[in-house]
Amino acid sequence: MYLRRTRDRMPAPTGLTIDRIDHLLLLVVDLEKSVAFYERVVGCTVETRLPRYGMIELRAGESHLDLVDVSAPEGAWARPEILGGRNVDHVALAVASHDARALRAHLAALGVEVGEERLEGDRTSFYVRDPSGNTIELRSAAQKADA
Repeated sequence: MYLRRTRDRMPAPTGLTIDRIDHLLLLVVDLEKSVAFYERVVGCTVETRLPRYGMIELRAGESHLDLVDVSAPEGAWARPEILGGRNVDHVALAVASHDARALRAHLAALGVEVGEERLEGDRTSFYVRDPSGNTIELRSAAQKADA
């Protein structure tokens, strides 16, 4: 019997609660053609253009799909070391809590090395690697106005 894990039935084994996938960053070789595909075929909409990074952020429901053109000089920062190498740069998971200090302590207690910590507006992102070397961004919830 397949048991579906929900917040009501089975709590997470740690104090960390993932709310949803925040965004995926895909590496592409033709940004405009890729944007056209995701708009027309998938139904995404352009939310932000970041030309200095060769990047466009698409709205995908409540999440984002970020595209970086690795064939453009501006997208060279995301280019894999091996031609035809990785295609996903990282997976970003939205954490339900805004408490960056608690998240930092949680990662340290588990011996997880934070490769990068970045503050963007009122959210803190921690970049870690899974055992296979995949980059996982743990992105704190936005701080509530009354907090």
